[in-house]
Amino acid sequence: MARWSRFAPDADRRLVKGLHDGDDDVLATLYDVYAERLYDYCMALLDDTRVAADVVHDTFIDAARRAPRMRDRARLRPWLYSAARRRCMQRKLQLEPAEGDPLGSLDLLQRETLFLAVRHDLTGEDLATTVGVSLRRSEARLKRAQDQVPEAKEFLDAAPAPVLPAALRHRVQHTGTDPELAGYRAEIAARGGALTPEGMPRQPDAPSHLARRWAFTSAGLLTALATAVVALMLMDPNLPVPDIQWPGGKPHITKTPTHHPRRPGADGGSGGGDGQRPTTGPQSIGTITPSSSTPPAPPPPGRHNGVLVVSPTSIRYRGHATVAAIMLSAKGGPVHWIASASTPQVTLARAGGTIGDHGGVSVEVTLNRGLITLPGTALITVSGGTGQVVPVSVAWDTSVL
Repeated sequence: MARWSRFAPDADRRLVKGLHDGDDDVLATLYDVYAERLYDYCMALLDDTRVAADVVHDTFIDAARRAPRMRDRARLRPWLYSAARRRCMQRKLQLEPAEGDPLGSLDLLQRETLFLAVRHDLTGEDLATTVGVSLRRSEARLKRAQDQVPEAKEFLDAAPAPVLPAALRHRVQHTGTDPELAGYRAEIAARGGALTPEGMPRQPDAPSHLARRWAFTSAGLLTALATAVVALMLMDPNLPVPDIQWPGGKPHITKTPTHHPRRPGADGGSGGGDGQRPTTGPQSIGTITPSSSTPPAPPPPGRHNGVLVVSPTSIRYRGHATVAAIMLSAKGGPVHWIASASTPQVTLARAGGTIGDHGGVSVEVTLNRGLITLPGTALITVSGGTGQVVPVSVAWDTSVL
């Protein structure tokens, strides 16, 4: 196993300052210090040399732009691991351990936590930040894994570190410093997702502290509103119950049925004759659809004749997970694609676009969970320019925030 240099907070502060000042040489130094570690971590999650190299490349480019936003610049190490983890979580993870791996009895999150703590010496707040959970939860997860696999340290220490691709350092340096690639650098950083209030990358499989705080606030509001409605009903059962719209919710327009007394012959007929009767049954509910969800218009025919490849074709949100991704790629020519979801509970970061030959694009898929989310399913339909249609099934478990 590679014996990496010990963690030095002062050195990390200097690296972040150099990135903030725009020093091009700092990116090369940052690569030399952290590239082997991050590549080792990404290979453990992905088991794919090309994809792991892409994640490491994008992590360094993202760090050059956004790592200086950290409140505590000594926390560069967990920032880098968190950024790499987020990108790995949006790919196809190595869900099955290798044959003979003593960590095979652990689930994916336990294996990852143990790997980071034992092999990469990430503990305490740094470990909790990297995996996107509270300190107490990360420590409990680590202890369970250590108790279950006491021989993990010996096994992980003996494992050799994967060899970095020879051209990766030059690729990172070129992308990070070429003035003509400024737009590409901005796109890479945008794919890195949102940052926490402390400036750390937010993990897609962990609810934010704001979401948990809002859940407790919502529970109190819901209890108070329910109590008020019950009190009104006890006072007078005939009182109308007002519509309730939560802050930040989508506009909800309800057409309330009304009964208008009719004059005899009001519509040219005799009293109570063949005029239109007032509606007393259920009414339709109008919704306001955001204009941003409208997919782009299809391109002229004959110019996009490639084959659209979609992976994965099924997504399952477990626990409190809310974000996943599907990868779209084109083979045999450019492809114009359009995507839509069967329910507003599932939203897509992109509704369509064009992919060049052998190119690819990642589409973030967000599940909009509520205070209480019941299990359900949905369907994402991805259409290619030549009439090709690829369905992606979506399913989610019950969750209570």
